Amino acid sequence: MTTEIRFVAPVDESFGPARELLCSVWPIAGTEGQPSIGEPVVSNASVLVGASTAHFAEATVELPAAGHYLVDLGLPNGTSVRRMIFVTEGEQYRMVMPSQRLPKIDVSANVSRAPLVPRVISAALKSVHLQDAELEVKKISQPLAVSLQGLRAFAAGAATQAHDVEILHAAEDAGLSHSLALPDRPVDSFGKGYLRQWLLVAAGTRYPTLIPYPVGWIEPEFHAFTLAIHRKALEGGEAAKWSVELELMNPVYGSLIEHLTRRDLVSGENVSRSQRGEATQMLYEKEGNPFAAAAGAYLLALGQRNLDNQVQWMTNLTKRFEWLPDGPIAAGWYRLRIARSGTAEWQDARSLMLLACTRGLPYFTIGLHVLVEGMTLLNMADPEDVEVRGALAAVRAADVACVRNRPFTTLQVSRFLGLPVA
Repeated sequence: MTTEIRFVAPVDESFGPARELLCSVWPIAGTEGQPSIGEPVVSNASVLVGASTAHFAEATVELPAAGHYLVDLGLPNGTSVRRMIFVTEGEQYRMVMPSQRLPKIDVSANVSRAPLVPRVISAALKSVHLQDAELEVKKISQPLAVSLQGLRAFAAGAATQAHDVEILHAAEDAGLSHSLALPDRPVDSFGKGYLRQWLLVAAGTRYPTLIPYPVGWIEPEFHAFTLAIHRKALEGGEAAKWSVELELMNPVYGSLIEHLTRRDLVSGENVSRSQRGEATQMLYEKEGNPFAAAAGAYLLALGQRNLDNQVQWMTNLTKRFEWLPDGPIAAGWYRLRIARSGTAEWQDARSLMLLACTRGLPYFTIGLHVLVEGMTLLNMADPEDVEVRGALAAVRAADVACVRNRPFTTLQVSRFLGLPVA
């Protein structure tokens, strides 16, 4: 039997969605009082850990021999797990990952314990609002383009239920935490007819959170997205303040996007170049997934390499999906990185960054941060550029009101609307 380590998640699913972890293993020799660490036998190997691993290969690492080892696992959120273990010959050592959150309470198929009184808020869609619900999750369609300059009016309308909505979930007695698997929504095309949609999570109209919803991202064997929702208290002022995270259930791109959010490009590239990473990328390319393509574009644009023929691919991403802000952000940032102020390349970057602002809030948090930095560079180069100055103010306001460590852009509406108008 092979001597190896098997990595497993807690059975209560408190680890969260399956993720690619980067594993390094060093042998430990010497005495107990004076141990010495040898050269690594495993270095930054990608291992899959989490609740969805039934769809993938077992997460194991083979060891050359029995003995003492130091194991380090890097998680996509920036934390790490490090342990000293002893493995006997032919043993499969079982290493259980620590919990990353409260145990999962899946409410995807649950209904409220008490009947709630419905209130119709959209005669066209026959959607209902449940009075006095402690938690509501709604899907809002965006019929027209909403630029970053127009985001304040859109967010205010969404928070006061001025838009047609679809209730995805409502709970009168919501508890401390929820995990809601979102329904997969195939789309006919990601072309010009594609309409952006949003998720709105709130306690009635209090403390709403808006998230651009990547509708059309489909996974073949499981739900593409889950909403992880929790709060600190059941009573008092904190009871209405829900913390929300849109989680991508695909372990490869879920990990990649989390690394991107922290700008850990080395780890992101390690994940994307793994066997599972390359297979997933091929699948998304076949499906024409623009969101996955945008994540890949950020990985390229934020790196230090010259992209050569990949520049045309980024340009095509911008032109093909006219509703997607993330395409021109990535393309514009790359041009800013290689261009000098006043050159034609610099003007191209300016046009791309301004184009992204007209397309609205990016899907990825890293995109919003990069857009702020790009517009700031343009403003510093030409403080008299009124168009750039106005767009920068709108971008900064959205950036201030978004949760910085969420992979998908998560707008805290009350905070956003409370900011002074530039």
